[in-house]
Amino acid sequence: MTTTSIEESTPPAAAPSRRAWLAVLSVAVGSFTLVTNEFLPVGLISDVGADLHVSEGTAGTMITAPGVIAAISALALPVLLQRVNRRAALLGLGLTFVIADVLAGLAPDYPAMLGARALLGLGIGGFWAIAVGVGTRLLPERFGPRATSLIFGGISIGTVVGVPAGPLLGHQFGWRAAFFIVAALGLIPVILQAVFLPRLSVAKAVTLRSLGALLRNSRARVALAMTLLTITAQFSAYTFVAPFLQQRTGAGPTLISTLLLVFAAADILGNFATAAALTKALRPTVLGVLAALALSQLLMPVLGPWTPGAFIVLAIWGLTYGGVPVALQTWLFHSDPEAANENGSGMFVATFQSSIAVGSLLGAVMVDASGTRTAMYAGAALATAALALTAFVAQRAGAQTPADAESGPPVISSRSRQARLDDIEMLVQSPQLFAPHRPAPIPDTAHSPQIDRALWTPER
Repeated sequence: MTTTSIEESTPPAAAPSRRAWLAVLSVAVGSFTLVTNEFLPVGLISDVGADLHVSEGTAGTMITAPGVIAAISALALPVLLQRVNRRAALLGLGLTFVIADVLAGLAPDYPAMLGARALLGLGIGGFWAIAVGVGTRLLPERFGPRATSLIFGGISIGTVVGVPAGPLLGHQFGWRAAFFIVAALGLIPVILQAVFLPRLSVAKAVTLRSLGALLRNSRARVALAMTLLTITAQFSAYTFVAPFLQQRTGAGPTLISTLLLVFAAADILGNFATAAALTKALRPTVLGVLAALALSQLLMPVLGPWTPGAFIVLAIWGLTYGGVPVALQTWLFHSDPEAANENGSGMFVATFQSSIAVGSLLGAVMVDASGTRTAMYAGAALATAALALTAFVAQRAGAQTPADAESGPPVISSRSRQARLDDIEMLVQSPQLFAPHRPAPIPDTAHSPQIDRALWTPER
């Protein structure tokens, strides 16, 4: 089969061909299988733990292992594979999903299971790091937003299907069969990409030194700390929501799947609603999302044992968490426009994935020590800490003097502020690395003094 390089010719101005759209679709299906793979064990923790003779807390490290490896591979693989064309890289990473699922389904003991999940983490981090911008490179520029929407549609479907599928498949066929079924599903994007995806040479080399550029800005460091606290809070509690529903609510596999589906559907609605709100009021929206996240996790042990209460809390929780990643990344982009490039996004991926690992590990310790209720309270406490940090930063920024406000943003480099804002707006129309969410459209800061003062305060 003959393939052509995207870099060898200029994309036509005419409408893209059906083959080009199928190439975008192949990446979208890949994003669907990635999300399904990463969070499938959330609904299988109790079954896997019982069969492999480990506690539910220990079984929760099935989420920790890929998070740790994904955080590392998101930074390392773009450097190690900078000479490999992206078509070949995506095909190889897609095959790691399949192999990891087969190994997980065959795992004779828990260490083997962790090894399989670690291999999956290698693919997750590499996929998000290397797939950046693929949609906009496959189609002419004016069709970029449509390509991005299609790719993120695959992620959204994976969020809805992946977690509820775990207990449903596990109940019907056993947890091992659930991994085998997802492995077979993972072959679909590999075949589609092999047929339709053209060669994609590396657009710009990534170096180890460039990866840490984001950490040199104090406001960006604060934004990353907010991300660490918030995502750790989410996964310290959410990783063990299925065991909580089984033990405290008395829910069976079908009801657990239904409740998790409610969470996932609300998650999608929350993503779109928060994205719209962020364009109008950044600080209040972020503070509101974090407050609602802490409240929903706090209410889960209180109302969750009552089935209608579990429906209500999970709907609110899903609606809230749907807005968390988009809120955090938009805050980061406003804190430092350099975050809009591939190196900055790679650092955000690493922070996000390591937070998943830390959160699920913390929840595991809590569950083994004193039960699933404690994991919920731990998540609420961490979410409250993230809220307090964000409120402090917003209050401090709002307390600047008029002279500070008039002095404008700090000069980070010789490039103009408007040029950097243009970079952010371009990135809004490109696939993001970290998770199934898209950053909100960037407000016009020239006409938004509240946002301007809150997040462009000169460093002291």
